[in-house]
Amino acid sequence: MSESDAFRLAGEALERVRLGDAGTRRIDGYSKGMRQKIRLAVAIAHHPRVLVLDEPLNGLDPMARAESLGLFQELSRQGMHVVISSHILDEVDRISDRVILVTGGYIVAEGDIHQVRREVHGKPIQVLVRCDQPEMLASRIFMSNHCVEARLHGDGGGVFLRTGDIDEFYRVLNDIAVEGLVKIEAVAPADDDTRAIYQYLIGSEDGL
Repeated sequence: MSESDAFRLAGEALERVRLGDAGTRRIDGYSKGMRQKIRLAVAIAHHPRVLVLDEPLNGLDPMARAESLGLFQELSRQGMHVVISSHILDEVDRISDRVILVTGGYIVAEGDIHQVRREVHGKPIQVLVRCDQPEMLASRIFMSNHCVEARLHGDGGGVFLRTGDIDEFYRVLNDIAVEGLVKIEAVAPADDDTRAIYQYLIGSEDGL
């Protein structure tokens, strides 16, 4: 490409990774975090259709991590396929619509993380139910034999429930809500994130 186009795209990439003010400085004077960001700028400068990144968050402070995650999501919305290899599972959860879990060179799970969790057999699913009477709710759920464990949330405003049959559990929960004895405010899976799935399948995060 022409020198003018290269200069324009370089400047655009630097701005996207928030290094515009440092664009005229020599790279050997950059901090570790800045060098990581400049590598990202190099990777996106030519507007690739597929972006493959290996541990792109290493060496970044919390603010730079958040900015990078936001950039990945923006690139995805613009039609770029972003493939990230990372052991920082909590941050993978925030930006991924599809995951591949690998250990020892073998793929152990693949797909939408919520669907993967439903297919993990032998591990009761944990659900957090926010309600006004968590103890009563736990008692009613246990009476239906569709709950194997209950634990009150630390703030007293909800209860963690484990079930081996999530579909039947939701049916019973709906019946309890209709009765009106317990005011249910929110229901959400509590262990269908990437970290939980990996621990269920592997037993630890070693080797990810």
